[in-house]
Amino acid sequence: MKSTRRVYLYPFTHSNGFIERTKSVLSRQGFSILPLKELYSLNNFKKREKNSVLLNWYEDQPFRQGLSGIRRILFIIGFLLSLLAMRLFSYRIIWLRHNFKPHNLQKTNRLYRLIIWLMHKISHEIVTLERVTAISTQTVRHPLYKSDIALQEFKEDSASHPRNTEFLYFGVIKPYKRLDALLNAWPEMQPLKIMGKCADADHTRLLHEIIARRGLAVSWQNAFIEQDALESAVADSRFVIIPHEDGAMISSGTFYMALSLGANVLCFDSAFGRAKSKEFNFVHVLNADNLQEQLSELNYTDSEQVINQAMQRYGEREVLLSWQKVL
Repeated sequence: MKSTRRVYLYPFTHSNGFIERTKSVLSRQGFSILPLKELYSLNNFKKREKNSVLLNWYEDQPFRQGLSGIRRILFIIGFLLSLLAMRLFSYRIIWLRHNFKPHNLQKTNRLYRLIIWLMHKISHEIVTLERVTAISTQTVRHPLYKSDIALQEFKEDSASHPRNTEFLYFGVIKPYKRLDALLNAWPEMQPLKIMGKCADADHTRLLHEIIARRGLAVSWQNAFIEQDALESAVADSRFVIIPHEDGAMISSGTFYMALSLGANVLCFDSAFGRAKSKEFNFVHVLNADNLQEQLSELNYTDSEQVINQAMQRYGEREVLLSWQKVL
């Protein structure tokens, strides 16, 4: 029998596996899951008490690439109207906030601040994937990138496999992720593997210029990486590097993929990095000023221990229990 409780989810599909794993959590809580665009109907206006909304990265939409001129103005007007009307069609709006700053802006602007203010006003619950002090939120656990059963199988299969890549940086490359800062500090003769597309032409030129000027031993696959290839690369790596700008992100999908696939994690100093280094002994906070010395002194935790700790803190049961408090 189909549930009468509905969650209208944004986005409904996404290349980030977080969305599919979130759908699984909602389904196990007894909700029917539908795309947000189906919320705005006369039937939902009449039966709004059955409807919840869950928003992910919604505040970033007016700043996505490819919008310009009159098309962007019309999109922003429609976006603001959708926010203002949302409560008319649902009884509960949950905003899962992933970042403090928009992905496609160097810094916040008046429009972004207006959107954040509006979303605070219309949301009944603000939820984050990590504890934050700047805003009042509930916290849910970030799911791992595989089911508990799949993680157990992966752990057993990979125990005897060597990890051939020492240091890996992966993911979509944007200025706030500070790959430029990492390259400016990276030891010249230390190999570094980079996998991820940079769509910003100016930032791409900057990264290539740093690599060439410093003569770095860097291999960069500047392309969208299919999920299977990315998982294979992470599973072959001992250390994954996350040099993201402090105060930009609340949580990092890169971190949870590394965790799921048994890699140790290196972070530049940030609130996120400091918190995770207290939680896990395989997370190390590095200082860009003496990076070479720190890299040579790293203690490596084997993948089996990494995955065991990941499942204890972020396994399916823990994720489900954290969502029950919200839903």
